Amino acid sequence: MTVILFEDELWRHFATLVQARPIFELRCGAFSTRERVMAILGRPAHGLMRPHLMAYFGPSGGLASLLASSDPILLVNGRALNLEWLTALACEPINTAYITGETLLGARVSPALASAIIYYLREQQAEAARDELLRFARVVELRPPAALLTYPWDLITEAGEQLIRDEPLLARRLPLFSADSPHLITYGKRVYVDPAAQLIGPVVFDSRDGPIFVEAAHIEPFSYIQGPAYIGPGTIIASARIRAESCIGPVCRVGGEVEASIIHGYSNKHHDGFLGHSWLGEWVNIGAMTTNSDLKNNYGSVRVMLEGIGQIDTGILKLGCFLADHVKLGIGLHLTGGTMIGTGSNVFGMHSAPKNVPHFTWGGEVFREYRIDTMISVARIVMARRKRELTPAYEQVLRKAFELTQPSRDGLG
Repeated sequence: MTVILFEDELWRHFATLVQARPIFELRCGAFSTRERVMAILGRPAHGLMRPHLMAYFGPSGGLASLLASSDPILLVNGRALNLEWLTALACEPINTAYITGETLLGARVSPALASAIIYYLREQQAEAARDELLRFARVVELRPPAALLTYPWDLITEAGEQLIRDEPLLARRLPLFSADSPHLITYGKRVYVDPAAQLIGPVVFDSRDGPIFVEAAHIEPFSYIQGPAYIGPGTIIASARIRAESCIGPVCRVGGEVEASIIHGYSNKHHDGFLGHSWLGEWVNIGAMTTNSDLKNNYGSVRVMLEGIGQIDTGILKLGCFLADHVKLGIGLHLTGGTMIGTGSNVFGMHSAPKNVPHFTWGGEVFREYRIDTMISVARIVMARRKRELTPAYEQVLRKAFELTQPSRDGLG
């Protein structure tokens, strides 16, 4: 069976976050959707996404290589969240599809039917693909409806429950922790720690409200971790307070206070400052004492300006900021609730950051377009510091994202 995740029409709701990554590479809980599919099924999961992402995130042999075999194709919506239905779909007869409401959730189809469906899915036209399945496949509507990501803030509001749902997958390989030092203090019994993790006490793990998962990370003295929480491999927790519903890693540097936030790999918030109810992509760096607000003074719901859509009232009381891949923030910045900063932007030299910063923007009191050659040069240096190479394929992702987001910078110098 060949597994393919696809993007649908609602990727546009996440446009600020996904110019340099497909939607199924967004982390919520301990895994991204792709990682969760692989953990559940125990097999590779390939991707079908917008054209500029295919060379880097897509199958090495292209789509044709996936359809050349006679094996069934398992299609999975990249916005799917809990995946409780996935193993059942994988066992269904050939040419069976699952829908939830009007949304195509997944399908197990023959290579011949997959070819017709993929014609639409490669253009993110999942509604047309669903209609094709209604003609040629057995279609099952799931009741109750399956969970899907609809807006960026769903990543934050669903993270805690998703961490709890991920417990069986992580418990397969992470043993329960048994403290062998009086300086490693645990409250509750659901602390899972990789034997390769370095724990330097005093450290407190509080799993009374949910499980804590620590991969082969480094936890420095005077750290406090409250569950549910996930700490990825290679991450350093620098005497930090990690509050409940936080998902971090891999290879991050995190200090200060973090609450109910998602931090993708290779990102740094190493210094003091508060990060709450926020989402950070990869290769983000937050300067010392930079902090965000996640609660309005009038206790009203937070409004967010979605790229290409407009302002939406989230109905959420506590919501912080969204920083896309390769965002850099200088020291001492303040960010209001609902702030959205686009891919590759560099903000510094001011007290309060704007609530919306376009992709590939550089500056503070005055903002200009960030020259793509300069931005890529900085990215190459940053990635080399973590022993990662900026490959030609990934460079092309960034260059094409720069071109596609040009309208958002109209009027800048």
